[in-house]
Amino acid sequence: MSLESDLFAKRIPDPEKLLAYGFERTDDGYTYRKTFMDVRFSVLITIDESQRISGKVIDLDFDEEYVLVHVPVRNSYAAEVRSEYLDILEDIGRECFIPGDFLTAQAERLMTHVLEQYGDRPDRPWKNKNLEYTVIRNHESGKWYGLIGTVSRDKLIPGAPEETVEILNLKLKEETMEKYLSHPGIFPAYHMNKKNWISVILGEDVTDETVYRLLDESHAFTVTKKTDLADHDWLVPANPKYYDVLGAFEREPVHVWPMRKKMQKGDTVYIYYAVPYACIILRCEVTDIYPEGNELTLRERYDPERYPLKELKAHGLNTVRFTTRIPWTLKTYLEEEQ
Repeated sequence: MSLESDLFAKRIPDPEKLLAYGFERTDDGYTYRKTFMDVRFSVLITIDESQRISGKVIDLDFDEEYVLVHVPVRNSYAAEVRSEYLDILEDIGRECFIPGDFLTAQAERLMTHVLEQYGDRPDRPWKNKNLEYTVIRNHESGKWYGLIGTVSRDKLIPGAPEETVEILNLKLKEETMEKYLSHPGIFPAYHMNKKNWISVILGEDVTDETVYRLLDESHAFTVTKKTDLADHDWLVPANPKYYDVLGAFEREPVHVWPMRKKMQKGDTVYIYYAVPYACIILRCEVTDIYPEGNELTLRERYDPERYPLKELKAHGLNTVRFTTRIPWTLKTYLEEEQ
């Protein structure tokens, strides 16, 4: 790992704080320049679009890079320059970065997507500090479909620098392996069965869209077909603390709701209103499908006392934490009551 990647491991840059600190926005990310040690040296800090940070120190007397800052040295003068440079990096870290659970911002976005899409939370089953792996598992079947960890780049690419990268291991159909292994940043899986597992280097060449598509394929291996769930009836939770869904539908009965679940036109969507209501409050119909979400049209508003949580659970509902298909028993109950 480089000096910078060591210092900024598991930290995420805050764009607003970067600009306030003095960074400049560029087409490729952010840059910061500063002179130090009585204007004898200049520092250039770069943060690229993948949020990787790198630094360069220029000896202004000779107009060339002062490479000794990147290695521990005994020379007192070089050690002083290195110390000053480290102070600059550490100050940037304190003022412009926030702590994260992962090395890359892409991994952070990925886990947000996993929670929103599947309702699954990260699992770190190994207590050994040398095994900093995050398991992504299906909360219903218990099977895992992803693994996030760190590895030296040369383990994936022989002859590459011995620097740490963050990877995501995923399972694919064997017939799709060749297609994806031709993509930059995707390799036969490190430390797993290479017949149908791959390693994706996060924060570099693979877009979020591609990662999510691969994640869907891997997740499909963990799904146990549930015949007790209705095919076209859904429950969607809404929290009144964050969004006034009742007021929104009263003002306009049609809304595009940002959901990634594979609904179809004509599906029924019941909107569950969280505490202090804790009940189904609206029934909507999916009237169109857009890339940014599903168009929901209001069909009925219910009295808060009509479908409280205790009745929903009595008719087979297990969770209201995320968007899910409802049990057939609950579908029958809701339709009988209408």
